[in-house]
Amino acid sequence: MSEVIPSKDGTARTIECVLSASDSYIETLSFQAINAQPGLVELVIRTQLLSAKNPAEKRVKSRTCVPLAQIAEMRNAIDQFLKYAASSSYEPATS
Repeated sequence: MSEVIPSKDGTARTIECVLSASDSYIETLSFQAINAQPGLVELVIRTQLLSAKNPAEKRVKSRTCVPLAQIAEMRNAIDQFLKYAASSSYEPATS
């Protein structure tokens, strides 16, 4: 599931999607353009432990900035992997 999250000033948008989820844990990936650095995108992986003292708190697990062109390369790599997975006996691991 992906969600567009508008910024407070309404200029930048963040796209967030769930990477993994269970009854006690959620891991998300977000993409956000960096206004001060055109052409760069911030990628952030966050975790949320639902059994924690503050279950709504999201902690940053990883953060990196990449050029927009690399996002397109990542999309191509994912597409290639999905084609491979669909045409082989590959079965994704279940959690």
